[in-house]
Amino acid sequence: MSIFFAVPDGKPNITYAHNTSSSSILLQWAPPPKHTLHGEFLGYRITYRLRERVRGEREITLRDPLATEFTIRGLNAFSQYLISLQVFNPAGIGPATTVAVMTDEGAPSRPRNLTATRITNNSVKLRWLEPEHANGIIQGYNIYHLDVGPNHTERKKVPNPLQVMEYVLGSLKPYTQYKVWVKAYTGKNEGLASNSLEIITDVQSPSAPIITNLTCQSVDSIYVQWDRPKVVFHRIDYYFIAYRSENTWDFEEISVSSSQERQSHAMVISNLTSNVMYEVKIQGASRSVVEHSKLFKGPYSELKKIFLQSLTTSALEEVTIGVGIIAGIICVSLVLLVAILAFVLWRKYFQAAYYYLDDPPRKRATSEMSKTFGESDSSSIDVCAWPDHVCNLHADGDIGFSKEYETIQQATDLDLSSECSQLVENKNKNRYVNIVAYDHSRVVLKILPGQKKTTDYINANYIDGYNEPNAYIGTQGPLPSTFDDYWRMIWEQKVYIIIMITNLVERGRRKCDMYWPKEGSELYGIVQVKLTQEVELATYTIRTFVIRNLKVKKKTSAERTVYQYHYTNWPDHGVPEHPLPVLSFIRKSASANPPGGGPIIVHCRYGGTEAATFCCLSTLQKQVEFENCIDIYMFSKLYHMRRPGIWQSKDDYCFLFRAVEKGLLENFEAKAPFNNPITNGHVLPVKEDPII
Repeated sequence: MSIFFAVPDGKPNITYAHNTSSSSILLQWAPPPKHTLHGEFLGYRITYRLRERVRGEREITLRDPLATEFTIRGLNAFSQYLISLQVFNPAGIGPATTVAVMTDEGAPSRPRNLTATRITNNSVKLRWLEPEHANGIIQGYNIYHLDVGPNHTERKKVPNPLQVMEYVLGSLKPYTQYKVWVKAYTGKNEGLASNSLEIITDVQSPSAPIITNLTCQSVDSIYVQWDRPKVVFHRIDYYFIAYRSENTWDFEEISVSSSQERQSHAMVISNLTSNVMYEVKIQGASRSVVEHSKLFKGPYSELKKIFLQSLTTSALEEVTIGVGIIAGIICVSLVLLVAILAFVLWRKYFQAAYYYLDDPPRKRATSEMSKTFGESDSSSIDVCAWPDHVCNLHADGDIGFSKEYETIQQATDLDLSSECSQLVENKNKNRYVNIVAYDHSRVVLKILPGQKKTTDYINANYIDGYNEPNAYIGTQGPLPSTFDDYWRMIWEQKVYIIIMITNLVERGRRKCDMYWPKEGSELYGIVQVKLTQEVELATYTIRTFVIRNLKVKKKTSAERTVYQYHYTNWPDHGVPEHPLPVLSFIRKSASANPPGGGPIIVHCRYGGTEAATFCCLSTLQKQVEFENCIDIYMFSKLYHMRRPGIWQSKDDYCFLFRAVEKGLLENFEAKAPFNNPITNGHVLPVKEDPII
């Protein structure tokens, strides 16, 4: 007996069809009524194609009658697809239900043909073509430029949503090499970078030369001598000497080529008229590096006057004395002016990045303690005796605190060498010129191929924890010139946790530079850093970075996730009013370091008070837990001998006692595990990273 099946005549009901990304669509449905299946229900057939293309249809067969959803992947970004769904039995395929669905916006492809159409001494006009694949609605372009000058490298992003693909990038420095590239962005993502341009901005006019000598050479000639301008971009190509007599209005002008090796120049102006007063001024000029026919003339020097006369012996002596007096006055005035100007510039520019601390630290001890904290307990105080101990310190106007604070300062009053910090090539790596890294405890960077030995320096020191050598790294806030070294240290030391206890700017003064990307990724030397998440809480912010060592080829060994805990509520001067938020921050951030992870990096402005407070309270927490006693004095001495600039005042030291009293002891009986808002209380796995 033969059994004949009819094809299904019922359609499945598509209940949901929506994009889940720029390359995927989720489809959900309900099956058709059973009486419309006409036989054994074998499954579903999904077909899809781009709406604007008749051909190129793709098919997916689901041999599962119970299936109610499917995600189609590998689609083009920001494209409309026609998707059909059918059921089938042994006799064939039923009618289709069809929907149109748009994929989400994606990242644009590269902007094309980036060119520089005009270059000046402070700007460059850029032009480019739109990306071949927009993958969404392009809302604008981000223009990036990198200063690749010989002295320093700056990273700066210039966002510019543009209606036309042309832009004048301004505020550049004269005669400076830049690398420029452009990225398009949609409402969802930033795209790939265009081709990069290597450009050099044009020169700018030099400052005025300085006339140092103007005397009568003969009865009809003048001898003039001048110094090279103080401010020169690239080089001086010509000098123009302008002179006139008191009887004429217009200046005569003589041009002379400049010798680049000489700082001082001289010439004789001849064929003059005797017994006449002359005025002389000089300007320098630099030839354009963009348009060679163009000269950039600088301002004239201060106008100088001289009376040219037939000199008798007595007159010669008189004029010589007069010229000497005038020259002396001019020299003294110039010296004073230069000194004042140098001081103002030093205060404005040099101190903006490199300050002296108001209360510089004393010199430290020569003998480093051989035991880590927790192994030497001579000054430990039992928890039960702690209230009486603090009461004794408070007696007679806190005299006990004062003596203990001074003892810490005096106990480490011998020399500890910091020779590496004082090398000429390393001085600009110190944010504060009097806060350096001790040689015996400093973090030594690995020398990269082709680098000098002195490049192993970074202003950072190892700090011992509770029965744990080198548990922390105390360091200054990174400078732009040390960003590359800072991230290399993070990679080499297998760091997973960064503690930052300072704001970038406080009271209008820069305290730390932004050493991480504001968004997306940045390359710092051999380490690429990508910001993947930023969580802002009441008193601190947690940032998640994925860092990658570009010198490591194996991807699984080349990447690591690093968390930055940024405490934002520490006052610029003094100590926090309430210690509990600080203790909560310390517990949660310190507990996030995974087993087997490297040291916790702790930095404030200079790696002193705030960093020491974190390390001390984190260590004391463990001491209370394991020994039921407290030793603030011993840890302060230990930190003091590893890193300069610890407590700047007695109040800093007293804050530790308040924190212990209000936080550690009151909560000693009610400890609970701390959940990290990023890791949800789970321990992070540690991978073995190759050290390059």
